Amino acid sequence: MNRVAASVMAAASVLTGKALVACGLRRAPDGWRRTVGLLLRSEPTRFALSAFALRAPPAQSGVTGDALLEHRAAAALLSYLATQSDAHFALEWHPSVTIRRRTAAVDLVVMDFDESGALRAISPFLSDAALETSNPSLRTSAHEAIVTAYNRTRLLPERDRPNALRRLVRAHHADRDYSRRLLDAACLSFERIDVSRPAERFRPPEFHKRRSLGFGFLTFVMRPDLAADTVDVWVSAQHVGLDGVPLQELVSGLEQAWGVAESVVYPSADPSALFMEARGCSIEGERAVDEMLAFVDFTPVLLLRQALNARYAASLRAPATFGAVLAWLLTQEPEFAGVRIASTVDIAASAGYARDVDVVALRPADYAKGGDPWEGFAEFANEFTRLVGLSRLRTSPMRQALSTAALLPPAVHAQTVRANPGALDDTFGSLCITIIRDAKVFVSPMTDLGLGHGFFAIGNMALPASGGGRVTAVTIKGERGRIGAHHAALQRAIARAAAV
Repeated sequence: MNRVAASVMAAASVLTGKALVACGLRRAPDGWRRTVGLLLRSEPTRFALSAFALRAPPAQSGVTGDALLEHRAAAALLSYLATQSDAHFALEWHPSVTIRRRTAAVDLVVMDFDESGALRAISPFLSDAALETSNPSLRTSAHEAIVTAYNRTRLLPERDRPNALRRLVRAHHADRDYSRRLLDAACLSFERIDVSRPAERFRPPEFHKRRSLGFGFLTFVMRPDLAADTVDVWVSAQHVGLDGVPLQELVSGLEQAWGVAESVVYPSADPSALFMEARGCSIEGERAVDEMLAFVDFTPVLLLRQALNARYAASLRAPATFGAVLAWLLTQEPEFAGVRIASTVDIAASAGYARDVDVVALRPADYAKGGDPWEGFAEFANEFTRLVGLSRLRTSPMRQALSTAALLPPAVHAQTVRANPGALDDTFGSLCITIIRDAKVFVSPMTDLGLGHGFFAIGNMALPASGGGRVTAVTIKGERGRIGAHHAALQRAIARAAAV
């Protein structure tokens, strides 16, 4: 009976919402931000980007000339984030959904971890200098309460942790305004490694062992090179706060603002081995997810794309994208045969909506015709192009479906999704490929439900390799135990491209 009542209420919400939208009394909701707020609430759903060999900024006002590199970098990062509109968000964690809210300022908290991942101390860098200098005993009390609360909650699933942490802080510290500023802040920690060793330098930090204070959506890890006076920068983001391409623009802006001290050379492609074997990146109580990293040479796929665009020039509405060619290749591998593959599309702000993302999901096997393995590719590429065009106009079938679903109350929406997780693969696909052209090492996100075949994140395809030539960093996330053969399948797809 309760289920019937819930269904009736859901239908009423959608019908009423549609009527209000049609009458101009309500704007269609932001379906993308609602969807990620429902489906990306655990630690492994975060994604990360990187920048290498950034020059350590000179001392800022209030920082003494002999200050540690870390202090200078933290102060300069705070100054940079203050200028970035996309950094001015904090998260709110509700029972069924995570949402973002605008903040007037950006603060930064430096976190000092021990080897086990326990928090030892915090050092705030606040945009309001008055808060840093007023009432030292109050600040010390807040810091101690936050450190204690963090350590008591650091192994909780992410959907539960922020509010649990905040409750503990409030129970032990009276100044809620000051402590909330810290909990909303971007977070930064420093990790000492040997940057001369590629095996250490290009291996992403284990962000699930360096978690944020819960409500800020950006978590930075800097790896200093004291001799060169440089830092490598990694930043992990909660997807509700910001999407991949705008975060890469923020990282690229940091590179330009600080400068790159050296021409970084990346590991050469090794078709027979992963650069980083699968490792866990989730917290107990969350979906068990692994992540792995390879450096690959996509030159054969890029050349094949050129050849296909020439071969099918008369049939194609527009040149086929790299993503379309790679999707077609992958579904010829046994691991991905018949799989519906999703690709992400960056969507500019328009019509009163903020910048966001749409998803194009197609099953290449629906277009294959047998015989020639590329027969049917032109039709597939044309449909891919058509859907991308609709996405950029905010009129795609996916956009409309997400906006309609967002008319549901969050709790009902979440219950509907969880009641039929298999429908997610029918809607979004069971494998996602996302590409950020300017990314160095791009650590992929994941979802709490669906995407049973995992997530490929692909960065810049022209990184200089140590053995000459060009490489691309590809990270793969997926359910534990299910992605072990993905690297081999990708290499076979590249080899097939070379043989065409």
